[in-house]
Amino acid sequence: MSPEDHIQHMLQAIIEKTQSIINDSHKQSFGSLKYFLEHIIEYRDKQQYLSNEWHIRTPRWLGEYGNTPEEEELLSDIYRLQAYIAEKLKGG
Repeated sequence: MSPEDHIQHMLQAIIEKTQSIINDSHKQSFGSLKYFLEHIIEYRDKQQYLSNEWHIRTPRWLGEYGNTPEEEELLSDIYRLQAYIAEKLKGG
């Protein structure tokens, strides 16, 4: 799998996890996950990870105390993706 294909695969997993959290009526997503979902879909569709504007903007509260295990896993996935992009596409 090429780095770009792997990135697309990772982005799809993040999108699906985000949708799952948003759609679970027992969880509180603060609405900002809906904004994040729109952003990450646009990020994927426009392949922004190939440009200099590749940073994924996550909601500020994500990663703070009190997040659900699903939200923590989502944040970990985002960090892994950002590290992969930095290593494979940005030479970092």
